[in-house]
Amino acid sequence: MDYLLEEINIAKGSLSKKAEFLTKYCNVKQNSSTAWLSTDTIEKATCEHLDFKKFMNMYAVVGIDLSRTTDLTAVTCVIEKKGIEYVFAHFFMPSEKVDELSVRDNLPYRMFVSKGWLTLSEGNAVDYNDCYKWVTNLIEEYKIYPLCVGYDRYSSLYLVKDLKAYGFKTDDVFQGFNLTPIIREFEGQIKDGTIKIGDNGLLKIHLLNAALKVENETERLKLIKQSPREHVDGVAALLDAKCVKAKWTDEIGAQLKN
Repeated sequence: MDYLLEEINIAKGSLSKKAEFLTKYCNVKQNSSTAWLSTDTIEKATCEHLDFKKFMNMYAVVGIDLSRTTDLTAVTCVIEKKGIEYVFAHFFMPSEKVDELSVRDNLPYRMFVSKGWLTLSEGNAVDYNDCYKWVTNLIEEYKIYPLCVGYDRYSSLYLVKDLKAYGFKTDDVFQGFNLTPIIREFEGQIKDGTIKIGDNGLLKIHLLNAALKVENETERLKLIKQSPREHVDGVAALLDAKCVKAKWTDEIGAQLKN
């Protein structure tokens, strides 16, 4: 009984753990999606505006989630400093689509541009060269050195090729149930206050949109959207970065502690 009560207390503090508890101890199937992070939990990750200038001469990891070229694309840079992981997220969208997508998503994308969270690519498609410039600018302007770039397997081969030619170590990430340990780690960090996203309102929206699909038999987790029209690109890019950080920790982990 004491053990079950302890498990109940854990489940109360985590939506993913709640799904596990219902599956394991209550025999209630949880194959459907469940909302992931509460508003209060996400607020723990917000802080004052993050400025690259305060992280100069540091090592980092980068994650890229390249969605359809006519929609939203996300790039993240994760820098650890004094045991806290700071997440810089930037988004890209076709300039000719911004008003249409603002209506569709009911989001003020032009305001996000003015806030510096979103870049508009010329035309009707995202120019992946804009993503390339954002990543290379980390080195060229801020002396921030990404030791690995994680990208989803559907990324532009041209972008990956260009990043490799520049000298970046790149690694593809499969966005599936294999990311369960990364999802659990991130959830623990955000609740403990050891991960910060600054004041990035667009990334916060993507975190609020995030849900988890729970595999009934294995209790593994997969990132999905709460509804088909919502976006979680920023979260996917963040998980890409954290995945390569964990995967290559023996090789680059000491440097990433800065």
